[in-house]
Amino acid sequence: MPLLEESIGLALDRILVATDFSEPSELATQYGRALARRFSSSLVLTHVVDLSVGTRSERACVGVPIDEMRRTGSLNMERALLDLSNSGLRASGQTLEAHNPSAAIVGLAQQLKVDLIVMGTHARSGLHRVIFGSSAEGVIRHAACPVLTVGPLAPPAKERFSFSSILFATALQHDAAEKAAIALAIAKDSSAKVHLCYALEKPGDNITHTLEDQLKCEETLRRLVPETAYERCSGECIVEHGDAATHILQLAAKLEADLIILGARRSKYWLATFSRGVVGHVLARAGCPVMTVCTT
Repeated sequence: MPLLEESIGLALDRILVATDFSEPSELATQYGRALARRFSSSLVLTHVVDLSVGTRSERACVGVPIDEMRRTGSLNMERALLDLSNSGLRASGQTLEAHNPSAAIVGLAQQLKVDLIVMGTHARSGLHRVIFGSSAEGVIRHAACPVLTVGPLAPPAKERFSFSSILFATALQHDAAEKAAIALAIAKDSSAKVHLCYALEKPGDNITHTLEDQLKCEETLRRLVPETAYERCSGECIVEHGDAATHILQLAAKLEADLIILGARRSKYWLATFSRGVVGHVLARAGCPVMTVCTT
């Protein structure tokens, strides 16, 4: 997702939409096509035949026959591309086969140098999550570009699409300004209001120190917004105490945010999960799409 000049401009030349043609994936595809239309982007629809759950035997009791997965995927891809083409979008399809769908999606995104990955999530939990994992988590943890994740609670994307209220949640790490620039660029494109928020730990007994910490954090948030950013979008800095994930979700609901942007830590391991962390909780419960930007 390249940023144009210091005035914070945004370019999305190529968008990759990862799909398994399930209902959550169809919702994500809606957002991908809406963004592609708004930014005149080329759209790459990607489906991965997951060999880790496939079997070569039609009589196997466990797994899905690989040939059946290939046939179904091919038919679904053909229909989806025809629909995208009929709607006037520049779209192409890529069907991959891999034991690790997340790695295959990330590899293709790097190969094609896409600016954004869009995908759905089932928001799985418990034993089902432990066994099957989450392709969204793997992609978020390793992608070089931002990832827009559309959960089951997100509303359908409108045909004439733009964001009006954006919540940028930050831990105020070393690369906070870089991530804030992405949030501001999206807000500028839509003339949206962007809310920058930070969650402090629960206040201690010393009220003076608590207020000082809050004022310092508010000032740090304000420094993330260049003066030129206010020409096309308005901003607000919010610092509250409490659990970060709960704070983000409650604030997003209160502000009627239609996009949440936050950072996610890069992982060396494909099986690593963050289901109990801030990102995992927000992805599972957000009532709008969540854009994650990976950090080292």
